[in-house]
Amino acid sequence: MTGYLRFPTIAGDTVVFTCEDDLWSVPVGGGSARRLTAGVSEASRPRLSPDGSLVAFIGADDGPSELYVMPATGGPSRRLTYQAARCVTVGWHPATGEIIYASTASQPAGFGFRLFAVSPTGGLPRLLRPGMADAIAFGPDGRVVVGRNTADPARWKRYRGGLAGELWTSSTVDGPLTPLLSLPGNLANPCWVGERIFFISDHEGVGNVYSCRPDGTDLHRHTDHREYYARNLSSDGRRLVHHAGAELFLLDERLPVEVIGSRSQCARRIVSASAHLEDARLSHDGKSVAVGVRGKAYTMAPRTGPVRQHGTADGVRYRLLDWLSDGRLVAVAGDSEPEERLVVLAGGETTVHIGSVGTITELAAAPGGGMVAFATNRQQLWVVDVDEKQPRLLDHSPHERIEDLAWSPDGRWLAYTFPLTPRTSAIKVAEPAQGVTVQVTEPVLRDSKPAFDPGGRYLYFVGQRDLAVDHDQVQFDLGFPYAGRPYLITLRTEEPPPFEHSVREPLAEVEIDFAGIDHRVLPLPVSEGRYVKIVGLPAKVLLHSVPLAAPDIDQPEATPDGIATLVDLTTGEVELDVLSPVDELSTDARGETLLYRHEGAVHLVKSEDIAEDDEAQEIDLSRIKVAVQPESEWRQMFRETWRLQREGFWDAAMNGVDWDAMHDRYAKLLDKVATRAELSDLLWELQAELGTSHTYERGGEYRPTPNHGQGFLGVDWDSAWRIGDILRGDPWNPRATSPCNRLGADIRVGDQLVAINGQPVTNPGELLVGQADREVELTLVRDGVSRSVTVKALASEAAVRYRDWVDGNRAAVREMSGGQLGYVHVPDMNAGGYAEFVRGFLTELECEGLIVDVRFNGGGQIAPLLLDRLARRRFGTETGRWSLPTPYPPEAPRGPMALLVNEHTGSNGEIFAQGFRSLGLGPIVGRRTWGGVIATWPRHGLVDGTVTTQPEFRYVLDGQVLENRGVLPDVTVDDEDRQLTAAVAALVPTPQLTP
Repeated sequence: MTGYLRFPTIAGDTVVFTCEDDLWSVPVGGGSARRLTAGVSEASRPRLSPDGSLVAFIGADDGPSELYVMPATGGPSRRLTYQAARCVTVGWHPATGEIIYASTASQPAGFGFRLFAVSPTGGLPRLLRPGMADAIAFGPDGRVVVGRNTADPARWKRYRGGLAGELWTSSTVDGPLTPLLSLPGNLANPCWVGERIFFISDHEGVGNVYSCRPDGTDLHRHTDHREYYARNLSSDGRRLVHHAGAELFLLDERLPVEVIGSRSQCARRIVSASAHLEDARLSHDGKSVAVGVRGKAYTMAPRTGPVRQHGTADGVRYRLLDWLSDGRLVAVAGDSEPEERLVVLAGGETTVHIGSVGTITELAAAPGGGMVAFATNRQQLWVVDVDEKQPRLLDHSPHERIEDLAWSPDGRWLAYTFPLTPRTSAIKVAEPAQGVTVQVTEPVLRDSKPAFDPGGRYLYFVGQRDLAVDHDQVQFDLGFPYAGRPYLITLRTEEPPPFEHSVREPLAEVEIDFAGIDHRVLPLPVSEGRYVKIVGLPAKVLLHSVPLAAPDIDQPEATPDGIATLVDLTTGEVELDVLSPVDELSTDARGETLLYRHEGAVHLVKSEDIAEDDEAQEIDLSRIKVAVQPESEWRQMFRETWRLQREGFWDAAMNGVDWDAMHDRYAKLLDKVATRAELSDLLWELQAELGTSHTYERGGEYRPTPNHGQGFLGVDWDSAWRIGDILRGDPWNPRATSPCNRLGADIRVGDQLVAINGQPVTNPGELLVGQADREVELTLVRDGVSRSVTVKALASEAAVRYRDWVDGNRAAVREMSGGQLGYVHVPDMNAGGYAEFVRGFLTELECEGLIVDVRFNGGGQIAPLLLDRLARRRFGTETGRWSLPTPYPPEAPRGPMALLVNEHTGSNGEIFAQGFRSLGLGPIVGRRTWGGVIATWPRHGLVDGTVTTQPEFRYVLDGQVLENRGVLPDVTVDDEDRQLTAAVAALVPTPQLTP
């Protein structure tokens, strides 16, 4: 029996590797492996000490990934680092005996790896060498080979962008670097054996092991992998091991390993229904509820009684559950087959053959008969009678997906949102039986979210029509913070408007007079807002919205809860904030019973009781016992990941890759997978075959592990735990400054920390485990005098380190330019990045020139907004009697600009860089950018909450394709410490350099 084998390391007669999230040991010749760890978290990336007595590895037993060490023969492990940052083991220092690891610690978020060293007995880690690097191997006479950006090439195959791995040599650990060699590939895992340097490269199409002399000559290939990449090469200075296709290799020979593992993470388990709730739908009579949980279909009475599971118990994912009018269920089923299916669940399971239609994104069953409508990712709208089983294409938009499917109460008509252009959408109504579609609104911008009145008299929708403008409170700008307003359409010409007559009986049949219908529009008596759904009730209408609110002080990233507003169609009375908080609303066919959800809770309430706080009934979801068979679930997730790429990938030819063959290649490894982490690795490698950016796999349900948040004090340490520096950040923001800056604390550089919460300090990080966002008592010694002070530990230093880094760069630019130039950094192209841009831009634009820095920019979507601001040109002044002249327009750059980029400038950040060049805004300085500009829009999660991304949107800019290439700077500067100086020199011919 064997498993999913990864991360081998070798020393003496032993190989240690990872399998089933634990470390195992096996003789160099192979054989039966012995488990070394049985921790509560994944143990990975082991590195044996040169004498084979110890093994360093990455673990997460307290929550964050950290460096651990343990005896190579087994025994307790010891945590060595307390940095709560991305980290990987690299090796052992041959002279000092320290463990070398790469980490992003003590930097702003999104920065690259640096090399650290720490004693295997613990203590303060030290920076091994300046600059970014993530690998190092030692050769004769103190020489080293250093890897920069040498991540696993198997996670983006045939990658050639700016972040491709590079190898450099030096005569000393911290000396100047010389490029080893230049290959058109992605290099990784340098190892020095004798007078040759070994490494992994994919410059011939597949990752294999190569070697060359220390001067870069005499290149040889040593392995012949043709399907799976060679990965994670390591050496003891004499022999080399790596893994490929979940197997271990001693250079070019497969290492036969038998792993007799428990596969404990494959055992069946019961999960919480509320934590994995996907769908909840009322039956047409309001007496039963269909619930989709973790891809399984259940029905139950609201109060008591048995819970019935429908369909196949395991290995099939059922989603988008809905009720047919006769009490059967309809759902989308995904299993090991290439296509999803439409199925009817009633006792057994009946497939409704719909062919290859793509990924079904919405489904709605008619309240009468067996008609089902569904929309797809291919931007099509289909209908099918589940008994006749003949699907018919109703509509197709060339611009975006069709959404918001809503049936009339008699099942004759289907309303939906139809994208007319990239920026407008209308409400259309179809009569599926006749195959006829009619546009019923003439939008100003976007009309959406249609819903029928259960009485058959009105059609509701949300429209962006009378646009509500508000002034920006920070900069000169106007915005539209509200998304629209609810409207209704009278379906018949003679129908009087609401609010002018008493309640009338519902119509048995819904008739629509299409002539002039786009003029029969009336706004509901509510203000503009962010409306997400309209639900028609008898003589009333319920409006679901998400209010615009200021950020929560304690949870600034949290979004407001949804609220519901009730409008009486007879009196016009509006009742605010009923049923709140609410995430989703739906009703039975007659609108008499309402189902609403918030987080994992489901409630029912009669329509007439909506305004009564105590009338809602919560459905006890603990009655549902959800059994999960992980192996069956993982197999289904694998197929769905493959299917989503086939449907969502921007190129129908799949970038020249035989995608069916890739499925078969990696499906062969599924039987070896025994943990969720191993499945993640397999999904990454499968998607990486596309050779394209933005093929991510994130989230999902892993085995529960402790999460003791690491606390931080916002300081840099000198020896003996003396404070070497106190980070400043934004002193007014407790989340973005050092706790040592707390008012009245009087903590100074040079103070020695001797105790935390009364416990003597041997390593402050160890005593700050679990203290994130908690008050801690520090005992400090200054001039021989001890005192105690209380501060609140940070959960992360990223924000304060970012602010100090930006402020330091701004001060350096001021000094080098003699006060002429300003400096703005943009960390990403999302809301936070925009806020940082505005903060810097408004304070710096009066400088004679501007350095714009998008190094380490993680991307997003706001590049056009920034380019608009930077491209403005002043053409006048504004002068008042009592004030100095100001430029017009007032928020435009004063002088020339230069742009800083590096290999960590990615996605929309490098689109911004290309736009900067296209608009002629100034020179670009630094290193070639990432080269990942095929954008994604994640809209489809897997059954355990995993999100996989599909590269959907390809950009061609100025006739150039930046994907897998990146933006080349006008001035290339490899050394990040010299890039800022070079940018200043591009604008100021003789910058004032500080010695």
